[in-house]
Amino acid sequence: MLPKVNTRIVVLAVVALLLVGTTVYDYTRNSEQGSPDKGMEPVLASHQAAPSINRVTLLAREAAELKYFLANAPQIRARYQAIAVPYAESVATFATLYSAGEDPAEIAKKSIAGLLPKNVEMSGLLIAQNGANEKGATWLTATLVLSGNDSDAFERAILTLGDAANGVVWKEMTIAADAEHRTLRASGQLALLMIEQVE
Repeated sequence: MLPKVNTRIVVLAVVALLLVGTTVYDYTRNSEQGSPDKGMEPVLASHQAAPSINRVTLLAREAAELKYFLANAPQIRARYQAIAVPYAESVATFATLYSAGEDPAEIAKKSIAGLLPKNVEMSGLLIAQNGANEKGATWLTATLVLSGNDSDAFERAILTLGDAANGVVWKEMTIAADAEHRTLRASGQLALLMIEQVE
């Protein structure tokens, strides 16, 4: 009877072969067009005398790396599993997580509303992005006004929106009390760290 084949190893092997094939095709195509990939120019520039030897060396290095990953798949899997739980716990409190394909600004609006107690109302919410999305992290600024007549709920709202463990902090804030109407009002800006979920 034939030994049972580990499907994960087979899948990794197929992926490795596809990557090697794609790399070979890419190098062949670039050499025919006479314009090597710009990302590889610094590496190729130091080996202008023997470009074919350089390509073979790079392919051999990539093949060796893929072979290493295949040979050490159980250890890599075990290490990944070891860090997966602490990572999940560290970001579990973030209200600013979003999935690939979702609009960070829309998720930010829902997240802010979800952090507010029932007796606190929000108005004038505007979301602006600060800079470009970098490696799955986007900084947003939210301008908003909070109001309510329950001082405990209002305090919880202010503290919750200022808790960095939620992925949200106050950039600036002004609080005013209306003694005649017994209401509290806060206006200001929040900084939100929107993180794209990797799992």
